[in-house]
Amino acid sequence: MGSAVATETSRQSDEATPAPSLPRDRARTLVLTYHAVHATLDAWKKQEAADRWYAVTADQFHKQMEHVSRAGYATSLLGEFLGQKTPRKSVVLTFDDGHESNYLVVLPILQRFGLRAEFFVTVSHIGQPGFMTWQQLRRLQEAGMSVQSHGLHHRPLTDLPAGMLANELRTAKHSLEHNLGTTVKYLAIPGGFANQRVYREALNAGYEAVCNSEPGLARSGKIIARVAVMHSTSQAAFEGLVGRKFSLLAQVITKRKLAKVAKLFLGVQRYESLKRLRLSGTTSGGDV
Repeated sequence: MGSAVATETSRQSDEATPAPSLPRDRARTLVLTYHAVHATLDAWKKQEAADRWYAVTADQFHKQMEHVSRAGYATSLLGEFLGQKTPRKSVVLTFDDGHESNYLVVLPILQRFGLRAEFFVTVSHIGQPGFMTWQQLRRLQEAGMSVQSHGLHHRPLTDLPAGMLANELRTAKHSLEHNLGTTVKYLAIPGGFANQRVYREALNAGYEAVCNSEPGLARSGKIIARVAVMHSTSQAAFEGLVGRKFSLLAQVITKRKLAKVAKLFLGVQRYESLKRLRLSGTTSGGDV
């Protein structure tokens, strides 16, 4: 999971002074991360604060995908990007957790605009209330989408000892492959808890690439950077990110670095507790 992208003040400043764009070469692309997409604003408001932070509404998502389509962007799957088989003007859409809204809300919108996405699901959540079922995951595949791994239990991988980490990664991969009849090649790190040991174990478990929560343009390689789309991401900010507006990407990167420093200074548990406390006091999401 990542950070929100821009305040209203910075958005207005960016609009007033055009910023340079980054080159659109095929070895680099923008990979966007979503989580739940709620059908209505009321449904979004009923979620816990931390879930509201990372979720968007169907109206927000529809407008974002409409822009992607009208601006002429293709939505590539990770395998196409890593194989450098994508058009220069393309983005990769990813969805973490396996929330049922990914099937009920997201899929119809993607199909309306002829777009595709990667869905990273937490295996132990499959079939649980609020999450997609095996049947829905198969229907995603039938619709041309890709289903990949988000781990077995959605817990901080950096905290797991070697044996548990290997089991978490391998069991999730094998379960998805067995039940969906496909080859699972990619892992999205739950909660952004990644380090070199986690990356190494993921590759040892048979994943070909790992998606993290470090923002920036993704490079074709083993570690894939992603930019999170939050409830607080304005339409103007979204369009700027898709257009690879450097100033907006720089803001996201800076905020992520500050969050990592705070996490290191406070410790993961205290940082997460303070973050949840802050989130509980807001109904609209915000920046970290």
